[in-house]
Amino acid sequence: MNPVLHHYIAEFEFSGELFLDIEKLFNKHNAEATWIHCTRVAHESKALALQFHADPFIAERAGWLHDIGTIIPNEDKVAVARALHIPIIEEELAFPYILHQKLSREMTIQIFGLTDSMLLNAIECHTTLWKSMSLMDKILFIGDKLSWDQAHAAPFVQEIRKNVNDHLLDEAIMIYLNHVWSNKEKMKVVHPWLLEARQSLLKALF
Repeated sequence: MNPVLHHYIAEFEFSGELFLDIEKLFNKHNAEATWIHCTRVAHESKALALQFHADPFIAERAGWLHDIGTIIPNEDKVAVARALHIPIIEEELAFPYILHQKLSREMTIQIFGLTDSMLLNAIECHTTLWKSMSLMDKILFIGDKLSWDQAHAAPFVQEIRKNVNDHLLDEAIMIYLNHVWSNKEKMKVVHPWLLEARQSLLKALF
């Protein structure tokens, strides 16, 4: 394990039970609310995987792990990513929170020893997607969006749910991507992966 991660697991005793160890790590960093969100994402993603004929085991694990990078404070994310040799682009330097998806992938490997490429890729792009998206990437992405706190959820979340219920996964994804596109001038940054994902889906759908 890269030494930069030792600080985040100091005095942490692993039980060997993945679910319990992830929960303990979030709790160690006072991130109980994020862990609750992750369990919701895992539940949604597993259900989506069953609906769209993907691997529910991987989808559930991806839900548990997708936000593990958020235990690293935003002010430290760039330095940790550099220490882990993670490529960083301009938009991530401007808004380091977005780096949590790349950090989550690397922490899944180095802390929990998981190496399945389908799992890791879905974690790495769960906030933005990317143009070469797989079915599992799409499932975790939508599972994440459907798991936002409903008290603060954007109105389009219900439209996403309706499309999912109608078995229209790509259309559900486009609702969110189009929302970002239409509000891009108001946002601090728009990640290029998201823009590339939108263009890729536009070509596929239209």
